[in-house]
Amino acid sequence: MIGQGCCRAVLARGPCAEVTRCSCGHIHLAVGPVTLRLEEDVLRALGHTLVEAIHQLESPHEEPDPAAHGASTGGWKQ
Repeated sequence: MIGQGCCRAVLARGPCAEVTRCSCGHIHLAVGPVTLRLEEDVLRALGHTLVEAIHQLESPHEEPDPAAHGASTGGWKQ
């Protein structure tokens, strides 16, 4: 629910997702029926992770190194 006096501006919109910025500073990532409220730095990190995943999909013969991306240390931020 948008707080009193808040308004959202669309940053990006595609066929399956929308990213908006609330006037109170939150970033909202809507994918289908799910909306995530993120901090700006988390959105940027998520973007880098998605680009890496797409790169891996385009190069299926390369095995990703989970340790290189913090998987063994639980490197993602909640």
